[in-house]
Amino acid sequence: MLVFKNNIYEPFLSNNTNVILTPDEDYNMRFDPLHLIQVGLKEEREIIYFIEKQPSAFILEDLLRFYPCSGKFGSLDYVKQICHILERGLENFALWQHMNSYHFSFIYDALIRFIFNYNHDIDKERINLLPELKAQPIYFENFLENYFFDRNFNTDQDHFNSLTHKQKQALGYNCPYLFGVINGLAPTREEMALKDSQNFPYSIHV
Repeated sequence: MLVFKNNIYEPFLSNNTNVILTPDEDYNMRFDPLHLIQVGLKEEREIIYFIEKQPSAFILEDLLRFYPCSGKFGSLDYVKQICHILERGLENFALWQHMNSYHFSFIYDALIRFIFNYNHDIDKERINLLPELKAQPIYFENFLENYFFDRNFNTDQDHFNSLTHKQKQALGYNCPYLFGVINGLAPTREEMALKDSQNFPYSIHV
């Protein structure tokens, strides 16, 4: 199970006071963050398949178009691997696993595109993808606020590299491997791996 800022495996409308609800009470009851991520990652398989079928000369351009944060490394193989790792982690109910900047930047790229397309689609297609929402649009900014620790992987490269270590710490630029993501460095096998949690990662709500 993947560790986000808040628990995606519990209902959006729960007794977790850290979750910020939307003004739409019906949406709050229907929204399922886990299902959104499951469907979003599944849709990525089609995107990856599409890119694979393109002439090799266009692969880098397509990667940057579809994955502006996580596609800087110019490797379709990396995109395939990170997507597979995240899908496995999402469905592994035997343990909790922490993500790093490589994982969060990929999920962000995948979901911002998926949610944009979903919100601009016809009701029939929306229902096919996320039937529990009854064609309601997704509150994307609310989702990011509730489930992403930060979006520092979007930081401008020149700005980030101009900061001292102390300045980066003060700004909260401390997610593992953030430097590599911002500077487009290909991750190692270790950097692509999820990190097993040694305990339950959330506060107990009563």
